Amino acid sequence: QQLLKILKRIVGKANVLDGRQETTETSPFLKGARLGKGSALCIVKPDKLKHLVEIVRAVVEADCCVLVQGQNTGLTGGSVPRNQADGRPTVIVSMKGLDTIFPIDGGERV
Repeated sequence: QQLLKILKRIVGKANVLDGRQETTETSPFLKGARLGKGSALCIVKPDKLKHLVEIVRAVVEADCCVLVQGQNTGLTGGSVPRNQADGRPTVIVSMKGLDTIFPIDGGERV
């Protein structure tokens, strides 16, 4: 519960979903388009890069697993949560809100 409070403080209540039960809101994050489904402690939807850093730090300090999701195409099944063999809860971090491109090396790379 402490981790959920920290995550809500970082990104706001509306950007932290309870992933323990599948609902219409959480289903796209918990279910692969082709492969499997699972559950997670929560789903966090940051919209700032600095929030992502804070989220990962908090999740690691809470001894939970981080599962990063991109656009959830489900082509590989790699972003579908699985039950951890060691019993640690999983926190899904959705990258959909991070849609800014940062040029590197004077625009030679992004």
